Amino acid sequence: MIPLFIASLSPLSGKNLICAGMGLKLKKDGYNIGYFKPVGFSPVFVNDVLTDEDAVFLSRALEVNEPLQSISPVIFTEDMLHRLVKGEKLSIREKTMEAFHIASSGKDIMIIRGIGRVTCGTCLGFSELDFITKINAKVIFVDKFESYIEMLDGFLYASNVLKEKLLGVVFNMVPSAKLEYMKNTIQPFLKNHGVDTLGIIRRDPLLRATSIRDIVTALNGKILCCEEKDGELIEHFVIGAMNLESAIQHFKKISDKAVITGGDRSDIHAAALETSTKCLILTGDLYPSYSILGRAQEANVPVIVVSADTATTIETCEKLADTTQLNNMSKIQHASGIIEKEIDFETIYRKLGLTK
Repeated sequence: MIPLFIASLSPLSGKNLICAGMGLKLKKDGYNIGYFKPVGFSPVFVNDVLTDEDAVFLSRALEVNEPLQSISPVIFTEDMLHRLVKGEKLSIREKTMEAFHIASSGKDIMIIRGIGRVTCGTCLGFSELDFITKINAKVIFVDKFESYIEMLDGFLYASNVLKEKLLGVVFNMVPSAKLEYMKNTIQPFLKNHGVDTLGIIRRDPLLRATSIRDIVTALNGKILCCEEKDGELIEHFVIGAMNLESAIQHFKKISDKAVITGGDRSDIHAAALETSTKCLILTGDLYPSYSILGRAQEANVPVIVVSADTATTIETCEKLADTTQLNNMSKIQHASGIIEKEIDFETIYRKLGLTK
């Protein structure tokens, strides 16, 4: 059994993306894979079992059927933090290793989703580096494109710590304008320092898309119509605060969008419904007119009412988009295609001793 650990330099860098894409590719190539998330930070109850929300979704997407307690054995909660700082013995090492033994039984490859940096988990008495060393895992580091210096520092430090355990690194969410520089300058620099670049993934609108369901949850909103469309993905958020003529011209240029505007702007509501709009988000806890609601129902466009103002609403929606949440099967399928195309599986398979 080969343990493959996916780590990152910063939060929301694309670990789930890599786990999902690599897992589906390995399954496609005939390998029996397992999935494991040692520590979960998104607690949820499933069939009375406390587990991690991301772990539940990804294990289902990868068709891993082990018990949830074995897939994500440690769920970090306020109660656990309280017990930790009181000095209670939590036996994290023992729980993690026992669960991993069960989850990995009979598997060819285990996809392991880390928290972040390899120092994570130190306060629990069993860091990611401890776990990687214990199971002799190979590691892929991923980071989203932000600062060249921070990415290079982080990847080179990881290489110094992990040595031969590091398979290579992946750059995620790279703007199109930076691709050539990454390939022609950054990638050779890392190669000269003994670090293989396994993939450079450009920023993708669909991967940043947010479901209407997640928008409603984040904004604590209410859907007034077309609730069955809450799984639709929103790629763009547009503020409808301009005059009517400008709004119409602006809305025509952008597809797959949510229009955010005050609930009292019936003219903007009507203009949005005449273009490729996937939902209306009405702010200020103001409800639309009956005629607008009727037109939205005819157009199959959900209308959401939220209490927040327009500025707060757009800020919340943009933060959602930045998380690249893979909690939608259409996203998983899209991500799989991107990973298969952009990741250097030939190098990964060679280093792991696998054949296609």
